[in-house]
Amino acid sequence: MLTDYHLHLQPDGVESRAEAAHRWTEHGGHLSGSWMARYVERARSRAVGEIAFTDHVHRFEEAREWHDNPWWRAEATEDIDAYCDAIVAAQKAGLPVLLGIEMDWLPRRQDEIASFLDGRPFDIVLGSIHWIEELAVDHPDYPAWDRHAPEVVWSAYLDQLVAAARSGLFDVLAHPDLPKVFGTRMPEAMRAVLHRAVRAIAETGIAIECSSAGLRKPVRELYPDPDLLAAFREAGVPATLASDAHRPDDVGCDYATAVAALRGAGYTSITRFRGRTAQQVELP
Repeated sequence: MLTDYHLHLQPDGVESRAEAAHRWTEHGGHLSGSWMARYVERARSRAVGEIAFTDHVHRFEEAREWHDNPWWRAEATEDIDAYCDAIVAAQKAGLPVLLGIEMDWLPRRQDEIASFLDGRPFDIVLGSIHWIEELAVDHPDYPAWDRHAPEVVWSAYLDQLVAAARSGLFDVLAHPDLPKVFGTRMPEAMRAVLHRAVRAIAETGIAIECSSAGLRKPVRELYPDPDLLAAFREAGVPATLASDAHRPDDVGCDYATAVAALRGAGYTSITRFRGRTAQQVELP
């Protein structure tokens, strides 16, 4: 079975959502079963049998105070329990969807993250590193790259990626080489640091995702790149499949490339989740 375990019900940014709102308004809103069914239909058209909705934690008002960034706070308008209830209702209606969330790793907010996750019926929790202190690795308006040299950003990012894995809060590390998104690749001199990070991540038992999203970004490359994916496989790190779609049309996008990369790296199975419990299923 193919899966897509990284999907968003809306685009990022207030203006982008306003421009796209007509798409889900006619379905009864972005939390409606009808709108979710659009994602399922696109998944089925691409032979993807199960999907997970994993909206960003910064979309929820319960997390508004976690970060001082004005963009983050402007985004935090949704109610997390309404989101959870809507997806659980879709599951009960028979849609092959999982309840997930893309949770930012914010080192000073570990207690808040744990409390947020506790007691909610998530099937899968993605851990993402988007921020290093007040600066972003993938937001063009708050770029860490303008203030720090590439080796400084990449070093800090890898430290946080390992810390996120070791926290035990997450099931999957999303887009594990995200800082390359605008083309600033890791300096070759840091390869030894990268491989130490891979080994540390492997020790935690967490999975990483093979995401086709990078193919739609300026870098035009999978997350992670084939060499890093092979390093994760050699270290014994399990993998999921993901498109990071923010609209139905992108569900399962470029999966031929992603599946080929997984096979090329030596993977014969992908990780499936239910109730945050993992199992390996054969890679088609």
